[in-house]
Parts: sequence; structure tokens; C-alpha cells
Amino acid sequence: MPNASPNAPSDPTLSAYNAKRDFSRTAEPRGELGRREGHRFLVQKHAARRLHYDLRLELDGVLLSWAVTRGPSLDPAEKRLAVRTEDHPVSYADFEGTIPPGQYGAGTVMLWDRGRWSPEEDPRAGLRAGRLRFRLDGERMRGDWMLIRMRGKAGDARENWLLRKLEDAEARTDVDLTEAHGASIASGRTMEEIAGTEKPVEPAAPRARAARTKPAASKSPVARPAGSGASGTSLLRHGVRITSPDREPYPEAHVSKRDLVAYYERVAERMLPGIRGRPLTLIRCPRGVGERCFVQQHAWAGLPDTVRRVRLREATGSVQEHVAVDDLPGLLGLVQMGVLEFHGWGSRAGSIASPDRLVLDLDPDPTLPFSAVVEAARVIRERLAADDLTAWPMLSGGKGIHVVVPLLPLVRSGWPRVGAYAEAVAQALAHEQPGRFTASAAKAQRDGRIYIDYLRNARGATAVMPFSTRAKPSASLAMPLSWDALADVEAPQAFTVRRVLDVGLPDLAGWADKLQALPAPSSRTKARSVSGPGTLAGS
Repeated sequence: MPNASPNAPSDPTLSAYNAKRDFSRTAEPRGELGRREGHRFLVQKHAARRLHYDLRLELDGVLLSWAVTRGPSLDPAEKRLAVRTEDHPVSYADFEGTIPPGQYGAGTVMLWDRGRWSPEEDPRAGLRAGRLRFRLDGERMRGDWMLIRMRGKAGDARENWLLRKLEDAEARTDVDLTEAHGASIASGRTMEEIAGTEKPVEPAAPRARAARTKPAASKSPVARPAGSGASGTSLLRHGVRITSPDREPYPEAHVSKRDLVAYYERVAERMLPGIRGRPLTLIRCPRGVGERCFVQQHAWAGLPDTVRRVRLREATGSVQEHVAVDDLPGLLGLVQMGVLEFHGWGSRAGSIASPDRLVLDLDPDPTLPFSAVVEAARVIRERLAADDLTAWPMLSGGKGIHVVVPLLPLVRSGWPRVGAYAEAVAQALAHEQPGRFTASAAKAQRDGRIYIDYLRNARGATAVMPFSTRAKPSASLAMPLSWDALADVEAPQAFTVRRVLDVGLPDLAGWADKLQALPAPSSRTKARSVSGPGTLAGS
């Protein structure tokens, strides 16, 4: 064990923390009690001997700490081992960096999430009893959670607990939380960047690929008018320099960055009206599909000037810079940064509290044929039509179909109204046709059924944008379609970058061009839309 600094604080509450650290060698803060009324929480991704995630809850002037070996999960069926560790000082909440070799916990530390926590009952009694229920209001972890102590008692040399997400509106089974968020919540840096070991992206495809058949991309080169500035190592399009244009983000599909530029040039006229001004959550794959991808929610250093920055107040009360695009240079600037998916809010900058679309995401059990998803989308279309709402389908490019309703921006009680209405539709269908639909996010409830994900309709929630590429090996697309065209589609990934470049877009005349008002709450609407559990309260 390293020697503690001779002048380390002697407060007994943090004595274990101080005894393990030599503060003349580590940049970690000394252990001193903070104010006793704080309610911060944070999660630090920690690459020590083994990668883990340190959950810390502020209580009585210290940070209660657990090492979650596999990280948190949004799936209520997942119970993650959380080993109780020594209390940390409140000042540790700002620590991000490296702990030097030879020191306790040597390795890289990232600020992965932060916010506020609120216990359901007396947390001190909960700790003694080994059952701690609490609510998190962070940027990545939200909703109700529980820590349960396994065999043993408080104060044992090794306290093993289980961390579990409780069933609520924030529970998800289709998102791996730790894989989805790979960058620091504070600095936007990856673990490699924090450690100072990030290597530059190779300017061309690896040598091992050189012997392959020449990619089909050569069939669809980007048009190069006089002055385009194209060269073997970069491509200048619409004021954006695309480096390594022949590098393939989609190696299995032989789709290059040059192809992505050509694709977005082709769809920009149809895509931009729907995406313009929306705060975005981005999936970035700087080294392409099959390598490390991560979610980017906020603006970061090096963001191109063509990308718009939008300042928004988070649920935690802090103001953060998000990103948005208004034009083709904005789209291409993000393509240059390795963005392969665009997910947008249901409202736009300048009118964040006024949602202008409703999305119901149909997520099927993998055993179901795609024809069952198509038929389910038609059932939802009919249900919405009964409330005088016209809906349009969109292939997700992943597993299912999105049913989209464009709305007149809701100024008063916008998010509660849209969210309550979407939930009511989902709950009603799940009640009326329980063999076909479920409104529960739990995987155990999806056996042979289709999950109607209504949770996209809340402030800060996102859905993949029409025409966005997906981070799938096939370079599939989120493709809007007419209802007639949907009948001929055999798979949710039927449309790809290569298909659009070679064949063009389907007929999309009139797609989602009718802005509509949600039905006003009435006894007639409630009776028609909710025949079982669920409510339109607030809608």
C-alpha cells in the first residue's frame, strides 16, 4: 500500500481514503469533509486493473462509493455487481485524469455522468438495512434505481451490492448505456484522450485491405465541378474539407466517406427541413463501423464552424452546448467528424418547449417476421386516424418501423400532452391486443410481441432522423416511405447508401407534410383511445 502523505487530513470519516494515497504523487484531492447537505451524484469510468464504473452518492459531507464492475444498465432485468469502496471526499466529484503507476487505483479516470440524487427514504437507514432506493437526475442515468446488499452486513471487509434500474419511463432494453456513451460528460474526451494515448486516424485503409476488389464506390463518384478542390488526400465540398475521402467507414458495404458525401448531397433537399434546428444526439464512429463508436450529446473541441451550437439548460440545471445543423455544410461537417447517425429532439432550438412531432417506435421481438411489423404499423395508423391524425411510416434502418405524426407546435403543456397521448395509445393497444403489442420496455415482456416505444416523446428524448445513415455494417438508412411502398418492403434495412446512390430515392411526395393538432382531451377521446390501464391525463 502506498504511504499516505504525512500531512494528510486525519478526519476519521475519510481515513481509509487518505491512508491509501500519497498526495505528493497523485493529483487526486485530499480527503476533507464537505458540507453535509449536498445531494450530488456522479459516475467515474475508471480503467484500473480492471475497467469499472465508480458510482458516488453525496451524503453527510462525503461521497458514498461503489465500484460497478460492468457499469450501470437501463434494463430492469439486469443486476450489476457493485462493490462498496471507501468513502471519497466531495471534491473528488471534479476529478478527471490519470492516477500514476504505483498508486492505489492507478489508471485513467473519466467523469462519465453527474447530476443530483434523491433517496426515497432515510438513506442512512437504507444503508444499514442493505436496501437503498433513490432517484437519479443525471445526463445519462435518470429515474429510479436501487442498491441491494448481498450476504453479509454493513462494515464487512468486502460489501457486495447489486445495482439495478427500476421499472419506469427511463428504463430501456434497447440501449447499452456504457457502449452508447464513450466520452466524458465534462470534457468530451475519450479515455484514450484523457490518458494521452489517442492515436491519429490512419489517412487510408489498412494495408490488409489493399488486395480486395476495388470498392463499388467508384461507380458513384462525387461530382467534381471546377474549383471543388478534390485531391487524393482530401475533398473540398460546400466549404467543408473531407479528409481521407476514400477511407471506408462501412468496410463490409464498401461505402467510403466520398460516398457519404454524395449520399447527403442527394438527400439534403428532403432531409434538411426535418432536421434543421433540432438539438442532436450523434453516434460517432471515427474509425468506422466495427470499431469503437460512441454517443456525442454535446459540442466538443474541434467541432467544425459549419455546425451550429445550441445552449440548453439540462435537467440538472446546468447549461450545456448541444449541436444542430441548418444546412448541407453542417451535415458534411459532422460526416467529417465520423458521425454515422443523427438523432434529433422532438422540438427545435428557439422553441424547445414546443414539440412538433410524435414518434411511435415499433421494436419487434427478433423471432417475428418483418411483415408482422408492417401490419402492426398499419394498426397504429388506423388508431391515430380515429383521432383525425394522419401518420407516415419510416423504416428505422435498424430493427423496426417508426410511425411519425408531424404536429403544429404545442406551446402550452407541450411535452406533457404529447408524452401522455403517445403513452395512452401504446397502453391501449397493449391492453386490447396483448398477444401482439407490449408497452413495457422489459425484454421479458416482448416474447413474440412488438414493443411500442412511446418514450421518444419527452423533452430531451431523441429519435433517429429521416434519411440518417445508421451505424450498421450494411450502411442502412432511416428511410421514409409511403404506406403503399411499405407493403413491398421485406426488411427494415432494405434501403442502404449504395442503393440510393445507384437507384435513387423512392417517391416521397407529400411525406409528413401535414402539420396537425393533437386531439383535445375529452371523454370521447379517452374512451376510444384507452380501454384499459393507462390515461390521457394531461393530454
